[in-house]
Amino acid sequence: MVREMMLGKRDEFEYAQCTNCGTIQILEIPKNIEDYYPEYYYSFKEDIPLIKRLSGSKRLFNKYRIKRKYREQNIPIFRYLKPLKTTPSSRILDIGCGRGKLICEMFNLGFENVQGVDKFVTAEYDYDYGVKVLKKDLSELENKRYNLLMMHHVFEHMDEPLEELKKCFELLKSKGYLIIRIPVVGRAWDIYGKDWIQLDAPRHFFIHTEKSMTLLAERAGFEIANIIYDSAGFQFWGSELYKRDIALVENTTKNYRIDTDFFSDEELRIYDQQAKDLNDARKGDQAIFYLRKL
Repeated sequence: MVREMMLGKRDEFEYAQCTNCGTIQILEIPKNIEDYYPEYYYSFKEDIPLIKRLSGSKRLFNKYRIKRKYREQNIPIFRYLKPLKTTPSSRILDIGCGRGKLICEMFNLGFENVQGVDKFVTAEYDYDYGVKVLKKDLSELENKRYNLLMMHHVFEHMDEPLEELKKCFELLKSKGYLIIRIPVVGRAWDIYGKDWIQLDAPRHFFIHTEKSMTLLAERAGFEIANIIYDSAGFQFWGSELYKRDIALVENTTKNYRIDTDFFSDEELRIYDQQAKDLNDARKGDQAIFYLRKL
């Protein structure tokens, strides 16, 4: 049994691990799952940046600006896109984007054709210049000519992952890519078991492995072109909080815990180094999967 510990409800949910592929799965999705996504849930609190279209000169040389950003790699989205060398004109869809913070940031960085889709948002959002968040299921989208689809920590919340992959396949152009960033079963699971923070009961329905992702990708018509592990020290300090029966959200303020309130700089440095070592060994608890449409 795994407790809900992000919000501190401590309700218990039964999970099981597949003996074939190693995937961890919730056995029964609660009927009141929406209760575990309150208004202070982190993805609902994101500040949306103001849309700013590049000036004429910057737009003229935008392709070269993007190439320079890939070399710098000091902005997270460029690290994720670097293996694909995604161009400013690529048609990009962010799936499960919430209110659309990332697509607004990407437009401001120079990506000209970005949209989002999230069937759970309360309303659609139009930020001008074609930057929109659509309130639709993937099967309802008419445009099936995207160069790139992205899921940033969304896939683990889907109750029918194979069906969602098949929908993605239909939306992509030939040789297009789907980026999936998700928690994966790694060393932290071995160390912490039911206290591993990435279990995130009951919001995470599936915590996959390389094997399970390969099987799903193949059944949907994709091939996995690349896998990059990107876990961080959070897998340790967050799990340590749960081990101590401390929720991630403070009950009174509803604010998320700050690592430095509980751990020394040296402890956090060690956690970060351990995460880097695990990523290098392909045993971190988070990874980026690059799926290519055949």
